[in-house]
Parts: sequence; C-alpha cells; structure tokens
Amino acid sequence: MLPKRKNVLRDPVHNYISVYDWEKEIIDTIEFQRLRGIRQLGLTSLIYHGAEHSRFGHSLGVMHLAGQFVERLFGDSRNRGILKGRYGWSDEQLREQVDRLVVEARLAGLLHDIGHAPFSHVGEDRLFPDCRRHEHYSEDIILSDDIGKIIDCDRMLKDLGVNRRRVASIISEETGEIYDVEVVKELISGVLEVDRMDYLLRDSHYCGVQYGQFDLARILDTILLYDEDQSGTLKLGIDDGGIHAVEGFVLARYYMFTQVYFHKTRRIYDLLLTKFISELLVEETRECRYPTALEEYLQWTDSKVLHKATEMMNRKCKNLAWRIVGRQHPKMVYETGDHTDPATVNNARKLERKVKDTFGIDAWHDVAIDHPENIKSDDKVVYVRLMGGKWRTLTRMSRLLDSLAEINRFRLYADVRDDPAMALKIEKFCRQEMS
Repeated sequence: MLPKRKNVLRDPVHNYISVYDWEKEIIDTIEFQRLRGIRQLGLTSLIYHGAEHSRFGHSLGVMHLAGQFVERLFGDSRNRGILKGRYGWSDEQLREQVDRLVVEARLAGLLHDIGHAPFSHVGEDRLFPDCRRHEHYSEDIILSDDIGKIIDCDRMLKDLGVNRRRVASIISEETGEIYDVEVVKELISGVLEVDRMDYLLRDSHYCGVQYGQFDLARILDTILLYDEDQSGTLKLGIDDGGIHAVEGFVLARYYMFTQVYFHKTRRIYDLLLTKFISELLVEETRECRYPTALEEYLQWTDSKVLHKATEMMNRKCKNLAWRIVGRQHPKMVYETGDHTDPATVNNARKLERKVKDTFGIDAWHDVAIDHPENIKSDDKVVYVRLMGGKWRTLTRMSRLLDSLAEINRFRLYADVRDDPAMALKIEKFCRQEMS
C-alpha cells in the first residue's frame, strides 16, 4: 500500500499536484531544479509574452497525469481479468503491481525531460553529439548516482521492485532495455501520451490561446486496455464515447503546431539561437556540439546563453547576439502553405541562394515539418471499442482524423527590417521565381 502523498504543489493547469517523499527529494536535486532555467518554448515569449514557463512545471504535470492514467487503466476492476491473463498476476499480486506501475510511470513522467538543453528543442538536430537527443541525456541522468541513488535506496521503492534502470527503460529510445509493461511506455511516448496532453494544455494556457484545449477528463474516463493485438502486447484503446475527445486532442496538437510552434517569428528565433549557441560552444569547448559529459552539459541553461548574448551584442555589425537580445529578427519575405508538396519545397530551397546573389543581402530559410497523419500508421494505431465489444481503428471511425496530411511549410527570411521597399522587391521576386 502506497503512503499518502503529503507534499502538495499548486499548478495553473492541474490545480493541485501531490508528490511522494522520494519525488520531492528528486525535485530538490540540482539536476531537476535546473529545469526552472530551461524555457518550455524557447523564445516564444517574444511573440506570446506569457510563454515564459519552464520544463520544471511541465515535468510535474506529466508526472501527475502519468499516475492518473495508470491508476485508471490498471486499478479498474474491469481490467483485472486482462491483467491476470497477460502477466500471470494473482489477486494478491495485482494491487502491489498496480502500485509499482503507478510509481514507475510517475517517476518516468517526472524525469522524462530532465536532459533538455537550453531553450528545449532549439537546435536538437544540429547541436547534439553522435545522434544524441535530450532523451539520451535524460536516461543518463536517471542512471547517474545523484538521481539513481534516490530511487534505488528508498525502502518503499525497493519493496515494490522499483529501480533506476526500470524507470530509465520507460523513456529509453534504445531497444536494448525493454520495459516489461509496454502500455506504460506507450502512455509516456505514444499517440495518447500524457507528455503531449500536458504540454498542449500548459502551452495553450501560458500563450493565452485556445488552440491546445481538449477534453482531458473525457479521455481519462474512456481510456481502455486493448488486448487483441496479434503481438500479444497490451495497447491503449478508447471506448467509442471518447472518439470526439481524442479527435479534439489530435486536432489541438495540429492547431498548436500551425499557429504557435510553427509561428513565423518563433521559427526564425530558433534558427538564430541555434547558430548563436553553436558559436558559443566552439568558443568554450572548441566543438560546435554540446558536451557528452553530463557535468559539463548540465552547465548549459537559457540564462547562460542569454547572458553571453547580452555581453556580445553589437548593434553596429548587427550580429546574432544583437538580433536575439534586441528582438531584431530578419523579416519573412516568402512562405508556402501548410501542406506544400515536397517537390515545391525543394524548389523553394533555392530561393535563399538566389536572393543572396541577386540582392546582396543575408537570407535564411526554414522548413517546418510535422506528421499528424502518422496516427494512420501501423505503429500509431488507436483502437476503439464499440458497444457490442468489437474493436475498430480510430481512423476508420473518424473521417476527420483519416483526412490529416503532412504539414510541410517553407519560409524565407531576409535582412530587410529597416527597408520596406527592398522587402517588397524581394517578395515580388520570390513569387515570380516560384510561379
């Protein structure tokens, strides 16, 4: 029997979040407190001024939701037969196993983003060494002694069979360490993932927009275990009464991408920050990638980057630091629609060189890509249980979701903020080149 959670934190999205003693001990570590200095949405606050929230609050929210969903799925008496049949648990073992899964899911939710670099996802495809991503650093931090010992040495967690390796395997992208209750991993990083549920609600709240809102309570109420997969593994499903709630959830992500995450000004700041951080890394480490060593990597935060930018800004030469600190971003001079075909985007990429050669000014291009249509792929399927007990795929039941297509948007930016006439010339030039 798990102890009562005595520590309670106020949260603007979930109201109250209660934490266990071992979770509080983890939250108080330097590694976790560092997340207060990692903004959730990079420099989005320069567009949506309320968006100054950090990975700290988001991580607490994911922990909270992970526990709620696991309790709902594994604590529901209607699923006892499924669980006992799939895992061979006795009635006596079931309660203890549910406690273990709740604890492990909450720890995975709490720690899934602890390895984020400055400004969260900024430059993840260029600034990480050896094909690493923030998840790899998160896994390393969980396995390190500072965090790992808290998990391994707690008496309650020991009795439940919880340890650092089990928690790390939930968020791991590697195939070597496979978590034994697959559906918990799916809750952290699947279609109906609690990570996405929290960041949509949280980002929407802080940006002051409605795009990310959806019916969380209805999804929680209608989520089910699907036990008819040919692989024999349990997967997430929903009752047919939750179809519209899941549609709203998927569309919330679609709208947040098109309206907030892919906002034209936000995207150019990501490009500027990536270039600036790369130059800082070369200056400090002689490498244009983040350090592999955890101790060195964890020294990199938003405040470090912004402090350096403030020191280095030079208005006269319009350097990157000046553009970032002074909010002097390049102006967008051309863009395509949200669902542009790849051939058109590839053709548009040539505009950057053409504009530089023709007008003799700096230009930057950006391609914003997302795949909401992945919900139709074999590894992203959500199953719906009909009234008679039969199961269907969600996209078969929802024409709305079945119609989703790849987001593929190209933008070109040029250094013409103080020259409206030149901006109009370049805009006209780009339209003619692409006609």
